[in-house]
Amino acid sequence: LLVLGLVEYGATVVVLDLNGEYKNLGMNINGEKNKFSEKIHVLMPGKNFKVTLAQTSLSVMMRILVHALDLPGTSSREFRHIWRFLEERNMLSLQELGEAIRRWQCNQQVKDALFSRYYTLLHTNLFTDNSTESIDFEEFFRKIERDGGGAVVIDLSNSSTIDRQIIVEYILAKLQDLLSQWKIRAVFLFAEEAHLYLKETYWDDIVTRMRHFGVFTTFITNQPNTIKENIYRQADNIFLFNFINEHDLETISRAARVDAETTVSIVRDLPPHHCLVLGEVVKDFPIIAKIKSLEIKTMGETRFFFDEKLTIKNYLL
Repeated sequence: LLVLGLVEYGATVVVLDLNGEYKNLGMNINGEKNKFSEKIHVLMPGKNFKVTLAQTSLSVMMRILVHALDLPGTSSREFRHIWRFLEERNMLSLQELGEAIRRWQCNQQVKDALFSRYYTLLHTNLFTDNSTESIDFEEFFRKIERDGGGAVVIDLSNSSTIDRQIIVEYILAKLQDLLSQWKIRAVFLFAEEAHLYLKETYWDDIVTRMRHFGVFTTFITNQPNTIKENIYRQADNIFLFNFINEHDLETISRAARVDAETTVSIVRDLPPHHCLVLGEVVKDFPIIAKIKSLEIKTMGETRFFFDEKLTIKNYLL
């Protein structure tokens, strides 16, 4: 609902879709295209989402290697030298990068570390040497802005844990680059279950520093205790659905700007399709809102084995 509302107002939205729940936002329940169909862009890493090394840039690649793949400092320095060596000779490609690492004069442990990360990058299928199948992120987002906004859904449902970290790191770094150079306007980022692909030490950077670049983040989680308390304290708004777990309620109530007892008592008794809204949007006055139903094909519904609920009387003679 929030994603489509922002799109309707002309905003650019990026969704990190962990379970493939957002990829059909452009379709009605009956499977037909709706009014948002032309504004929902689903990118599937390794399929219609590939990039070349030249499009990636050294700064973005270093963030991937350091933050997602934990490349040590010594190896990072050697990688920079290799990258610049290839770049100066207009030889920057996956194949040439592998050959350069193999021929590079350096410590064997450093070379092993570089090869390990190189093959990890290779197996993501995110990177390609074929420019015709790559996507130009800058032009892609500029076109969305020219067309009056839209949602970019990054489908991570078929990606492994390490691949997710690499893909998300690429997207965040690329967005920061484009925003810092004023090549695109502000972006609304929706991160579903972010603890599964972002390290805790990196969350503060997204919520605080990246906001100055124009990235406004919405965290979506079924496990409130996985988000650090200081993240809650920096949140402008909290939309809270029915939670009965004591630990979850305690975590959220400590960060809410209303007293904890009020928050806990309201949330426990929330009926289905209702949420408690806290924060600036309601001037710190807690309000219960009924969620508008959407005639779209959502994919987040729980799948059951039995089509109908069975009661004990079905088995009584």
